[in-house]
Amino acid sequence: MRPQIPFLIASLLCSPGAFPGEHDGVGFPVSGAPIGQERALFDRLIGTWDVSYEIYDKDGHVRLYRGGVTYAWILDGGALQEIWTSDAHDKEPQPYGTTISFYDGKRQRWTAIWIYPAQAMSLIVSGNAVDGGIELTGHDGAGAIQRWLLNDFQAESFTGRFDTSNDEGKTWRLLGVNHMRRHRD
Repeated sequence: MRPQIPFLIASLLCSPGAFPGEHDGVGFPVSGAPIGQERALFDRLIGTWDVSYEIYDKDGHVRLYRGGVTYAWILDGGALQEIWTSDAHDKEPQPYGTTISFYDGKRQRWTAIWIYPAQAMSLIVSGNAVDGGIELTGHDGAGAIQRWLLNDFQAESFTGRFDTSNDEGKTWRLLGVNHMRRHRD
């Protein structure tokens, strides 16, 4: 009988209501769920958007693609997932990457983890609201600063701009601009 006691204690501790506050669907506490103003920053993105991509090479030449992005709260609202599609290699847009973002209450900022499996690439950026938009920055594997700016928010559209700096932010080179329009069925 004694070997079952630790299992019973663990079961009780993982039951909904064992801890005060929010819980996920399994009964584990969700202590990092953003609330109020923090969540509102990304709430306006929830849904599906059509994307017109402008991708710039080092010489400033632009390639144009189309695709989409879907923003959805996951983990009982504790994180935001973006799933990106593009027609870069096919006639029809295909999924190519995802971002998981969460609010870090201790540091009082958002952290986003970009994952691009086909390129074996990931990037971590963090930041917050800046001048009515969202600014996230981080260093890539080569040490360059990557800056993501989401701004020009309208009811049915917004713009994402992506820059890089190899001199710690003294100068910036444009990598791309994403023009987002809310998807209509």
